[in-house]
This record gives sequence, C-alpha cells and structure tokens, in this order.
Amino acid sequence: MTTRLRLVRAQRLLKVQEQMRSLAERDLADARAKAAGIEADRAALLTTLAGETMQGLFLDAASRRLRGLASEATEIAATSTRLSEILRARGLAEKRTARQAECLAKLRTHEREQYALQEQLDLMVARAGHAPD
Repeated sequence: MTTRLRLVRAQRLLKVQEQMRSLAERDLADARAKAAGIEADRAALLTTLAGETMQGLFLDAASRRLRGLASEATEIAATSTRLSEILRARGLAEKRTARQAECLAKLRTHEREQYALQEQLDLMVARAGHAPD
C-alpha cells in the first residue's frame, strides 16, 4: 500500500475518531446533567421535608421518592464513570491516530522531495549524456 493511501486512510480514521469522541463528550454531558437534575430534585424534596411537619402517606411517599432518587443517582454516577473512561480511551486513540497521520504526512512529503530530486538527477544525467564533447 502506498504512503498516500495510508495517509488518506489515517485521515479518514481520524475524522471518525473525532466524531466518536464528540459523541462520548455529549453522552457524558447528558449524564452529568441528569445527575445534577436528580441532585436538585433530592435537595428540593429534603428542603420540603425539613420545612414542614408531615404525617402519614406524604411522608411515606417522600421517603420512597428519596430512595428512588438515591438509586438513580447511583446508576448515573456509575454511567458517568464508565463514560469518562470511554471518553478518555477515545481521546487517546484519536491522539495516536493524529500522530500517525502526521508521521505519514511527513513521510509523504519526504517521498515527494526524493522523487523530485531523482527526476532532477535524471534530467542532469540525460543532459550530460547528450552534451557535445
């Protein structure tokens, strides 16, 4: 496979990895927003419970809701941790591919320079061969 084709493939791979990282960033931001929403709901419910004297059914419902919010918060925290690791891995893969594409671009430039020098040398040899003595 030529260097040009390898470079084109590396650049396409880099674009795909950038998109994957972007999606992972969006997913992580969504998870963090959900966690913030759950925390706000929990704080509001605790403020309501602290400010009023409640009895019976409302107290039981509030207690169940708090347990549900705690469960959701635990799930979202685990999801956020997992998404953070995915985002980190995708970022590292993107950096590796970017370095590879950069090296391939340098190699391609070097090959072009070598080809141009070889052509100039061939022209000089051809002229020297046709020059009158």
